[in-house]
Order: sequence, then structure tokens, then C-alpha cells
Amino acid sequence: MVTTVLATLFVLGIMVFVHELGHFYVAKKVGIRVLKFSLGFGPKLFGFKKGDTQYLISALPLGGYVKLDGEDAFEEGYVPKPGDYMAAPWWGRVLMALAGPMANLVTAFLIFIMLGLVGFNAPDYSTSVGKVGSGSIAQQLGVTEGDRMVSIDGKEVKTWHGLWQELQAERTADSLSLTLDRAGKRIILNIPSSQRMKFLENIEPAVPAQLGEVYPSLPAYQAGLNAGDIILSIDDKPVKTWDGMREIINQNAGRETRLLVERGSDTLSVRITPVEQDYPGQGPVGVIGVTAPVFGSYKLRLGLWASVVNATVSTGSLVARTYGVLYKIVVKPSSAKQLGGILMIGEMAGSTAKKGFSDLMLLVALLSISLMVLNLLPLPVLDGGVIFFSLLEGVRKKTLPVKVQVVIQQIGIAILIMLMLFTILNDGMKIFSRHSAAKKNSQQIEQAK
Repeated sequence: MVTTVLATLFVLGIMVFVHELGHFYVAKKVGIRVLKFSLGFGPKLFGFKKGDTQYLISALPLGGYVKLDGEDAFEEGYVPKPGDYMAAPWWGRVLMALAGPMANLVTAFLIFIMLGLVGFNAPDYSTSVGKVGSGSIAQQLGVTEGDRMVSIDGKEVKTWHGLWQELQAERTADSLSLTLDRAGKRIILNIPSSQRMKFLENIEPAVPAQLGEVYPSLPAYQAGLNAGDIILSIDDKPVKTWDGMREIINQNAGRETRLLVERGSDTLSVRITPVEQDYPGQGPVGVIGVTAPVFGSYKLRLGLWASVVNATVSTGSLVARTYGVLYKIVVKPSSAKQLGGILMIGEMAGSTAKKGFSDLMLLVALLSISLMVLNLLPLPVLDGGVIFFSLLEGVRKKTLPVKVQVVIQQIGIAILIMLMLFTILNDGMKIFSRHSAAKKNSQQIEQAK
């Protein structure tokens, strides 16, 4: 519980603080007077004043806020004075509003670069062979599905990454000796040195139909499934591999399926309905919110240029995918149930923190992009609303009437409150569903004994 609370405060603190820092910096640059810049909310713990701005550390460390001079002035006949929010040109207010979301985007981009340079945990697998591509070098040499690679030139290899490292190592001999275990029988294959670099192309490690990580808020979480559970069958169809399990689930979006699950020495039946999500190159597929099991992990480090390229691709794909989720909610409102709020963020932060700091920073990057996309929605109160109405003012060459601004402000606050209540209620229902399902699963196991 303590880890979850601290991790949640850390994640939210970075996201909101960076967001508000963007607003603060640009507001100063465009001539808007900043009255307060606070790290945290609530009562002031301590602070100091420099120029027009009070710099505060407040009691609730859930991010921070910026208070601009005149941003709440909606009195009839109000005349903005120099330095007021409304005294700034419309384009200045656009830049100021845009700065917060862009700060989140840049933060995510920099985190991806940092993780590439310092290294991140990449999943590793056993040396058992799964799919062997038709026409691949491995197939031509006689490797088949189910083989386990034991050693290269007499040196034992225990993981798939270790195997890759041995194949990349410089050698002077014309060939490498690969020892395989095939159903208890040792087989030796010779890999020509000229082909060793491409030996693992179109060949995959064997991954069992076992659950790795269970993501909060998605069907597997709500159905009470746990990391380590083994899926024996789906709708009475036996599954033995992760790919086989994933293929069936992908084909059953929106349809209830029955999983036969092995948990330790017990088995139980779980009903679950995969939700539809869009994946690049695959289109809409059914998912239940789980990852493949891993045999271990290794530290993967990238060079500077590779880190920048990886950060660009990762940031761009996440932005596109987040907007894709929003589009789906618009065309299919029922999919809004997949959204997570503060409670789900807490669940994710707590579980991620246990895996390590680099994984926690990756979560910060992912949620920073979500915060950027959310804040750019053209809704009153959000940054996107400020941008929209400031642009409207630029087109009209005059501000909206005060009464209209007041109504818009009230509508925006109402929408925001309803959205917050929906996500909290939605999160609560998911947590309740998981506890209820976990209880039923336990009862099912007890009755079977």
C-alpha cells in the first residue's frame, strides 16, 4: 500500500508539475503576470516571493498549479490591466495554453531517450524453439518447433538473448557447432559462420500459454486472473502456446469466451469477454489485457542516435494510438468503459514500481502522452478549450461577451466534474468486479477439492 501511494504521488507529481511549468514559462514570456507557482495543492507549507510571483510548496503533493493574474475576472465592465491574462494578445494565450500539453509531450520524448541511453529491461526467453519460418536458415539446417538449443561450440546457452550473444561473437572457424535437445535426444548441427548473424531470423522462442503481467482495468483484471495462470483451453479448444492463445482471443472481440485455467495444482473455469482495440498493422482485435510470460530479462542500451529514433517512433505511435482510442469512444461510446482514472493509475503505478525505476519512468511517459491528448480536447476549462476560444477571438477580432464566457466556464467545470466522477465510479466497479471474481474463483477451487 505504501509503495502504491508513493508511486502514484511520484507519477502524478511529475506529470502535473511539468505541465504547469510549461504554462508558467510561456506565460512569463508573453507578458502574463503569474501570481503563484505551486508544487502541490492545498495549504502552503512554505515558500518565497520573487517579483510578482509567489513560489510555494503546498501540502498535497499531487502535481501543482499556476495562478495567472485576471484569469478569473468575469465581472461586467472589467477592463484588463497590463499583465492580466485577458490583456495578453490572443496568440499569446494560445501559446500559453499549448505549452502545458507540449511540456508533457517533450517529457515523454526525453524519458524515452533517457531509457534508451541508460538501458531498460527487455524480456528474455528460454532457448526452446517455437515457430520456425518457412525457408529460414534455421529450417534449412534442420531446426524444428519444440527443439531446445543447449550449447554453441560446447558453451551452454540458457536464454534466448544469451544464444543471440554467442551467435554475434567473432569466430575464426568456418562453422559453429549447435547442440539441440529434441525429445531427450542430443542432435548436433553445424552453422556456417557466414550465416550465424541471420540464424535467428524468422525463428521465435517457444512461449507457453501463461499469463505474464495482468493490466489493471481490462477484462483479465476484472475476471480475477493472475500472473502465472496457465490457459489450458478456450471454448474447449486446447491451447499450448502464447501465440495460439492470442490468436483465438484476437478473433473473439466482444464475444464471451470460456477459459480453462490452471493455477498451481488447481483448475478453474473463467468467463471473459475480450474488448476490441486497434493495433498497428493488425486493425481491430480482441484483447484481455495480459502480457506474455518472460523467462528473465536483460538490460538493453541504445546509442544516442538509436535512442532518438526509438523515442520519436515510440512517442509518435503512442500519440496516434491515444487519439485512436478517443475516436473509438466517439463512434462507440460503450468503449469508454475501458478508460481508467486515478484509481487505475494508482494500481498501475504500484505494480510498475515493484519492477524497477525504469519501468516506472516508462509509465510516466505513457501517462504524460495521455494527459497531453486529454488537455488538448476543445472543451471549456481544458487547455484545448482555451486554445479554441482564443483562436475564435483572433478570427472575430474581439472577445466573447462576459456572460457567454461565464456560461462556457460553468459548462466546462460541469463536464470536468462529470468526467472525474465517471472515471472514479468506473474504476471502483472494475476493482469490485476483480474482488468479486477472485472470490468466486477461490470458491470454485475449494468446491473442486
